[in-house]
Amino acid sequence: MKINRSIIIKASLLGSVLLCGFVCASLWNKADFCAGWALHYAERAAMLRNERSRAIAEDRRQDAQLIERTAMEMSVIAKKYARVASNPLLPYPSKPLVTEADLASERVSTNGGS
Repeated sequence: MKINRSIIIKASLLGSVLLCGFVCASLWNKADFCAGWALHYAERAAMLRNERSRAIAEDRRQDAQLIERTAMEMSVIAKKYARVASNPLLPYPSKPLVTEADLASERVSTNGGS
């Protein structure tokens, strides 16, 4: 029994559409996943900044410094996930999520470049 050419073309088109749908769904899922984690880490950084303000008000300087570092780490992680969420073709953020170079650039960006 011969396979009709139109059947082969239809099967190829269906396979292409299914493959394209799978890739699109995968990218959508990746963007959604990273956006959720970016939001989580951004909220956590904001809570830590409030806690840092409280520590400064209570004159706990050492605690305030530790909290500030943790807040900056959370902010760096949030930015990395947000970047992937906005462009899901990028790879997931790699480990370590925070390096000293990341923290230095975060300090510069939060201090307004000074």
